[in-house]
Amino acid sequence: MNLSDGDNKIVRDLLSFEHTAIAEKLGFIPARDKSITNSLLVNSIGLIDKLSRIGDQKAKKIVITLSAILWNYRNDEWDGLKEFLILVLSRAGFPPSSIMIDNDYDYINKRFSSLNSLINEYSVTLHQLKHEIFVQDQIFLVTGFQKKVWDKMATFKLLGISAPTSAGKSYIILLKAIELILKKDGNIVYIVPTLSLVSQVSADFNSKLKDFGLVDYRIATTYNAQEADQNKIYVLTQEKAISAFSQNDCPFSNIRMLIVDEIQNIEHVANEDDQRAKTLYDALIEFRYSSNPDITVISGPRVESLKTLGVEIFNEESAVEEKTKDSPVASFTYAISRKKDSYSFNQYSDILDSPNKLKIADNTLIKGYGKSQYKDDFLVYLSNFIKNLGEDSRNIIFSPTTARARKTAIKFSESKRENLIDDKIISLIAYIEETVHNKYDLCFTIKKGVAYHHGKMPTHVRAVIERAIKDKLINNVFCTTTLMQGVNLPAQNVIIRNPYLSINAQNGIKPTLTNYEIANLRGRAGRLLKDLIGRTFVLEEAAFDKEINQTELFPEAEKELHSGYGEKYLKNKESIENCLINNTPPSEDNKEYSFLLTYIRQVILKHKVNAQNRLQSVGIELNEKLFDTVSSSMASLSVPVEICYKNRYWDPLDLNELYKERNEYNIPTAITDNQIEDLLTTILIKMSGKYPLYYKRYLDINKKLIKSTCISAKEWLKEKPLKNILSNQYFNTPEKIEDRINLIQNKISFGLPMMLKPLYDIKVPDSMFLTFIETGAYEPISRRMIELNIPRDTAIFLSREYFNDVEQHEDDLEKVIITKLNEIGNEIDYWRRIQIEMLL
Repeated sequence: MNLSDGDNKIVRDLLSFEHTAIAEKLGFIPARDKSITNSLLVNSIGLIDKLSRIGDQKAKKIVITLSAILWNYRNDEWDGLKEFLILVLSRAGFPPSSIMIDNDYDYINKRFSSLNSLINEYSVTLHQLKHEIFVQDQIFLVTGFQKKVWDKMATFKLLGISAPTSAGKSYIILLKAIELILKKDGNIVYIVPTLSLVSQVSADFNSKLKDFGLVDYRIATTYNAQEADQNKIYVLTQEKAISAFSQNDCPFSNIRMLIVDEIQNIEHVANEDDQRAKTLYDALIEFRYSSNPDITVISGPRVESLKTLGVEIFNEESAVEEKTKDSPVASFTYAISRKKDSYSFNQYSDILDSPNKLKIADNTLIKGYGKSQYKDDFLVYLSNFIKNLGEDSRNIIFSPTTARARKTAIKFSESKRENLIDDKIISLIAYIEETVHNKYDLCFTIKKGVAYHHGKMPTHVRAVIERAIKDKLINNVFCTTTLMQGVNLPAQNVIIRNPYLSINAQNGIKPTLTNYEIANLRGRAGRLLKDLIGRTFVLEEAAFDKEINQTELFPEAEKELHSGYGEKYLKNKESIENCLINNTPPSEDNKEYSFLLTYIRQVILKHKVNAQNRLQSVGIELNEKLFDTVSSSMASLSVPVEICYKNRYWDPLDLNELYKERNEYNIPTAITDNQIEDLLTTILIKMSGKYPLYYKRYLDINKKLIKSTCISAKEWLKEKPLKNILSNQYFNTPEKIEDRINLIQNKISFGLPMMLKPLYDIKVPDSMFLTFIETGAYEPISRRMIELNIPRDTAIFLSREYFNDVEQHEDDLEKVIITKLNEIGNEIDYWRRIQIEMLL
């Protein structure tokens, strides 16, 4: 679609108004007393009305963008604007955006307030009917894109969904899952990449299960073979999903819907260092061979060829994809550029034919441009920038590392004056001091309405911080790349200094965000039914690659995914075949392709005559002679095959060696064992020397820290609260507190059990000892609560405070826990109650 020169001028003039208003707010140009002129208003309304009747993607973007600007800068005398925008947004396929404009919208009956024109009421109603879906007897108003997704899920068995972050794809998937289990019992399996998303998706499902009275369904965040015959909503990370297949060849039966969110994480499956991508891919291949879901959905932001990817992975012919670049939020990117000694404030939008530019009046405002370090002058500049956006603006500030996120949050907090602190904030600070440490930096930043957020936070702290952000108690959040994994933190603005993922160069190179990753970060600014406008601010435009007069600083970056191991196998085929023939185990020498040696051996060992088909399905072709050679080698192993099946990412040759030397290891098996930390230390020192590849993969900690790590592991598994673990006088600085929390969250509760699992499977296959380390709990009640997605420290607190009179080995422990929590729900403080509300 091409606009006339006159229409282009209307678009540019209205965007220039927004551009100038933001520049004034930031103090970059002198203030002016100006509003949108009547002529620009009339011309804009005419253009919006015309384009709302066109189904073109660019037309829709112009409609949502111009409508958002008019509404954001409206004058009180524009009485008819609300009615007009409700009409055109409904017509253009964005009825949910219309709801934000109508303060009197009837949420119960899903109807807009009365309009002055009967014709307009009829028109809005007709457009609304096109975008309504029914789940049981409830009506939901959705966007045009969401309606297309809904219709295709009713027709095809596999659907790939590609859309911007703010398009509302997760919501429509949730509604379809609920509709399916309302019609027929069965399981939902929902795979997500992070624990934050596990919590978020679980909470969303819990709310809808209550709305529809589905009291027989439970949400499970881990697989339990003893409960596999019950109706479940499984919300699992890829690690939890793959572990289910270690317990059972077909762990999930009667799957009504399989959902794989953030499918773009599969991209680096053939990269030797990306274990999580391999785990996700391998889990999906297991689903292909073990189950037949009624519907499979794979989704991600801005991903190409999802139908092809879905067919490759699942071998499903009834497949389709739904893709959109439309967003119900108007998106602007603002960037600061430098030319010699002057700076410009530039506005980018893909509905402009060239960027709008304004010269910054006072060059001394800009500090640290082009520098890599976060010096005091830059931090003062950043603080002023954020403050100028307004006290009520909700901002996400991207940080390259977890340490930088924390330090910048502290500096920004120091620059903010002390205001009257909300009672809820006071109680939140008290809660974190009580459960972590009074020197934990969040306790200081929260006082000023500031937080940092990253993947290394204690689970109970992350839960309350995310709620405080949603409750608008915290307006400024300093985040790392975890934000790109779909965590839904409401924000109007995203601020990015530059694309670098480290402060210092490594071997002369700084890792950077890709355009695709930046596009996902930008998608966090403005959300469906939350904001009409989302703004991204780039503080150093020169750090990003772009062409002259490029209309969008970050062009619509999309990612085409390829599955399988074929390309990697062919690249290293000769070396791989030599290693297979000579029984060469994984090592640093063959690190680039060692994971394929393990994969091939494991598949042949487990699937035998069917192994060739399995290998071919992921792109690996072995000739018959080589296949027979590897089969013969696997048949000669001493280690029981069940040990190999349970440890798919350990090479069978290494497992065989470990099995032969099993009696050399003295392992703790009960929490009452003496000198647990000494036994674990001895084991890890020995295994780090014997199996360095696995030690680096799972633990990779300085050997001088092994003993200290094992002491914390003992305290962790014995249900010692985090606060008590950190009460040692050694933890007397915020840095030491952060380091130990990171060690517990990433190395102790995940890496240590993964490192030791083969040894325990060999020596004491029925032992729960590693489960105690993984969960940080040994009592059945505490562990069951953790399995119900209650954070570890909260589960321990509740167990000790309210469950002393409950038998630890009740037959239906889940029912006992839920009943008890409902009895005491009103007694529990707010911050703990929100962590159990999905069970109330």
